[in-house]
Amino acid sequence: MYKKNTIGIDIDDKKQGKELLRLLRALKIKGLYRQSSSRRGYHFSIQVNKTTKREQLLIRYMFGDCYGRWLGDVRRFKQGAYHFNILFDEKKNKKSGKWKPIEIKTKRGSKK
Repeated sequence: MYKKNTIGIDIDDKKQGKELLRLLRALKIKGLYRQSSSRRGYHFSIQVNKTTKREQLLIRYMFGDCYGRWLGDVRRFKQGAYHFNILFDEKKNKKSGKWKPIEIKTKRGSKK
């Protein structure tokens, strides 16, 4: 998945994924999430304003993106690659879950 104003984050642990989901809701960050194909973690696709590739890598690191995935993308970035930050829909013949919106509650308790 590659979209200009989104950042993909791969969390390998369910507990950490649920913590990130709570944080994104608290920060009112819009986006989507789904269960990873391994069923051990979550994928997030969050909306961002204009950011550089370097800033995107920093945001991913701060939110706990899979270190191996992040490090590989840092290397690709240093080599001049433009497209990275990919979340696979399928791995080892297992499909990821369906994308769901990150629901943000307003002050009155309704969801956006």
